[in-house]
Amino acid sequence: MIVVVEGPSGAGKTTWCRRHGGPYALLEDLPDHAAVPSDPHAAASFWVERNAARWEEVLRRERRDGLVVVDTDPFKLHFVWTLWQSGQTSELEWITQRDSMRDAFAAERCGLADLVLVSDIDEATLSARRSADTTRTRRNFERHARLRESIITWYRAVDRLEPGRVCFYLPDEGLTPQLIAMGPRKARSGADLFKRLIAAL
Repeated sequence: MIVVVEGPSGAGKTTWCRRHGGPYALLEDLPDHAAVPSDPHAAASFWVERNAARWEEVLRRERRDGLVVVDTDPFKLHFVWTLWQSGQTSELEWITQRDSMRDAFAAERCGLADLVLVSDIDEATLSARRSADTTRTRRNFERHARLRESIITWYRAVDRLEPGRVCFYLPDEGLTPQLIAMGPRKARSGADLFKRLIAAL
């Protein structure tokens, strides 16, 4: 089973994964943003390859351990969509990445997690947590905080694909037997699933 923990910067994703994921936790692996090409088509290829490599690592961990708890969604198409929705990137960038990701999704090089836990925290709480955390700089915090509502919209669309597989909170008790009992999705990848997701948005 693949569990993803999502939410805006400062929402407690990494802390929750460390506390409740234990040996099954796969923490976020941030890219060197200087390596991201400025050309939209080259950038789309960069992110597709990065997402696909992350997904392969998730699948490898799942095969090995039976369970993987992932800090941030390896299927990060939601990031450019939320940037576009909040006016922080162009429609061209969204369309270019969407079309590139469609091919990877159809080829099963990327996919949806079986369970997504989304930390839905208001902006004031996010800011307070940022101020209290001296261990991380969060240099793009304001930019990420503006994505909160769009993130929720994205994962509501994901939930409509197979209702009940997205929870808009991080359970204090961790992964309960009821959550684990959901097991894998009927389908994690494929052209039809991608089409349904985009339509649900």
